[in-house]
Amino acid sequence: MKFFGDDATSEKVKRLKNIPVFRDLSRREILEVDGLLHERTYERDEIIFEQGDAGHGVFIVVSGRVRMKSSCKLLETAVPEFGPGDMFGELSLFNEAPRSATIIAIEPTFAVALFQAEFSSLLTKSKNIGVKVLMEICRTMSTRVRQLLLPKPDLPSV
Repeated sequence: MKFFGDDATSEKVKRLKNIPVFRDLSRREILEVDGLLHERTYERDEIIFEQGDAGHGVFIVVSGRVRMKSSCKLLETAVPEFGPGDMFGELSLFNEAPRSATIIAIEPTFAVALFQAEFSSLLTKSKNIGVKVLMEICRTMSTRVRQLLLPKPDLPSV
């Protein structure tokens, strides 16, 4: 009998704890969220999703890097690349509008995805965990909106 879980579980918890959206979660909460995540591996130049595709969830880069390409050049100026700990596609957690950009792996990339159905389930069944994750998603979205609307960091917020 192991009291603290196996090494693989401990490593997974450690990796997820280093991702901003999960940093405020306890070990138990991370293990619960981990059961909802879908692991994805991408090769260099592999398309993760394309602009116009239906969106069904958020992706979080665990290792590697991805680049955004969009017909909306303003989006590309805000956050053109995402690396470890960064999330992309978060708007699709709230509606299934078409993706606003294409995301391509620029090096071998390992990511986890949280899809809309699992996110809704988390908010319903584990409200405390869901709210912590939701707050981090909102912080990320707020930062990105500010980058788009206020390109100069010294401007006051409204």
